[in-house]
Amino acid sequence: MCGIAGIFRRRGPAEDSEIVTTMTGRLERRGPDGQGVEHDGAVTLGNRRLAILDLSDAGRQPMRSRDGRWLVTFNGEIYNYRDLCDELGVDRKSLRSTGDTEVLLLAWERWGPEALQRMVGQWAFAMVDTRESRLWLARDRFGEKPLYFHRGPDALAFASTLRALLAVPWVPRELDPAALAEFVTLRYVVSPRTVLAGIEKLPGGHLLEADADGARVRRWYEPRFRRTASRRRSDLVEEFGARLERATKRCLVSDVPVALLLSDGIDSRSIESTLSSLDQAVTSFTFRLSGKVTHPAPANGDEVELVVTPEERVEKMEPAFASLTEPVGDGASLATWFLIRHARQSATVFLCGHGGDEVLGGYRLSQDRFRLSALRTLAWLPKAWLDPIAERYLHGPEPPGARLDALRRTPRRKVPATARYLIHRPLPTADVEQLADAAPAPPGLAIVDELYAQCSEGAADLDRIQEVLLRTFLSENILSFADSVAMDSSAELRMPFLDRDLVEFALSLPPSGRVSRWPGRANTKQILRWWGREHLPREAVSRRKRTFNFGNLPELLRSHGSRVRGYVLDSSAVRKALPGVEAWVDHPPEFFRSTREGTLWALLALGIWCENAEVR
Repeated sequence: MCGIAGIFRRRGPAEDSEIVTTMTGRLERRGPDGQGVEHDGAVTLGNRRLAILDLSDAGRQPMRSRDGRWLVTFNGEIYNYRDLCDELGVDRKSLRSTGDTEVLLLAWERWGPEALQRMVGQWAFAMVDTRESRLWLARDRFGEKPLYFHRGPDALAFASTLRALLAVPWVPRELDPAALAEFVTLRYVVSPRTVLAGIEKLPGGHLLEADADGARVRRWYEPRFRRTASRRRSDLVEEFGARLERATKRCLVSDVPVALLLSDGIDSRSIESTLSSLDQAVTSFTFRLSGKVTHPAPANGDEVELVVTPEERVEKMEPAFASLTEPVGDGASLATWFLIRHARQSATVFLCGHGGDEVLGGYRLSQDRFRLSALRTLAWLPKAWLDPIAERYLHGPEPPGARLDALRRTPRRKVPATARYLIHRPLPTADVEQLADAAPAPPGLAIVDELYAQCSEGAADLDRIQEVLLRTFLSENILSFADSVAMDSSAELRMPFLDRDLVEFALSLPPSGRVSRWPGRANTKQILRWWGREHLPREAVSRRKRTFNFGNLPELLRSHGSRVRGYVLDSSAVRKALPGVEAWVDHPPEFFRSTREGTLWALLALGIWCENAEVR
């Protein structure tokens, strides 16, 4: 687990070691255990190492192949690297190291980009063919590890964080007004755009190839739900349990201590149960809010609770949000930052339940599917009766009546696209107009239309919802802040529910194996609940989805309003790009509920991050 950076010159050799060294200096917390810079012809690669596998100097990076042709800087973990050795026919005793980076070099030498399909884990890396002067940038299936790049006329620069990329002299450091409309609407920006003009992020499941002719990006992985032959429930449950066990076991591959981030939800509890069945005793850490602070000392196998006060949350917003690889608006990021910062004294690697809701069909999907279906059925009623409901559940800049007209004409399987459904409500158009000081509002939902249009024609409504969910809320929000807050404490998060083989099983499940057509507090993640009846306490299986209790902003505004608003308004970049932000954040605390609270979290993260990154 590391931080990576580099520069590739299209027009031939150039010495960029000094710039890349500055870039890696901004990645120190991602890799406190070592650093390295390698220059070869047109390319200069840098690396900051967090030692997880092979703690010796044999695992240092950037790393070259034995013949010197291939050069790699690698961030991540390949959990099945030992299996890849067997597929390659390589005796592990013949290797120079005992980690996964050398295996990646061998796999690329043998299979090229086809190696990506064989790999299980999380990664972002740069691979160079020094003989052909060719560079590849690759990112894992869902984007667990970050990778940003800038295409200049003569050079391509890349890094694990936006702030590291801004160390390159010719990279611009200005907010992108068009991307900001999407950011305040959704509370994140969808790949390949970022909040900064001229800087892109490689989407999850994509590969960039660069040479003297330029840079080309293509998709190498795409999660698609598919219809398969009907199977007995008992067989599905048995296979799910086997795949969850294998996924959890893979995530234990480590030469440093491992722990578990635990909530009271079914996802992390199922990992806890699986660890127990594997006879793996690990310390678990959880988070809650209180008026007083307690920091109990952990012991292996214990469950440790971290309690944080409102004062601490306000005080630590600045370092937590400044550390983000890119700004996102989710209060859970602050709570996770606290939790990992405290737990880091006991472990370096942390398992968590992220991805379970998106892959298996969680959150409020049973209620929301039912509600949208009912609204389509009732759309023929007088518009005056339905306008308030349409305003809340059918998103977009059009008047509610026009949204209802569109819904009436929509086939059932395409209702989510017409509703522009997201698991979180986007910011109302009037608020976007106020922030941008412009009417009509900039198009903040255009990407949602684009993603739904990319779904297969025959996909069911639930398939479409989940495919968009995987590419938005999971990849651009949860995975982005999860990596950021972990790496700021020089720690690594691992997510069994995003295991390649577990995901492929979930993609083959019919909608009924994921979410019931009927609303109910326990009608989501059906396959996990079926399995849980034999492996988890009854209350963990039957309880409704509980959100991570990270507190709310209206409460902090009432007690610390001046300081909280100052985090937004002290940023000249934010005030310049969003001329109406001062009037918007000046609303009373009770204004910031639901989606407006989420957007205020986003603006807090953006303001703090811009000041720290010197974006003006």
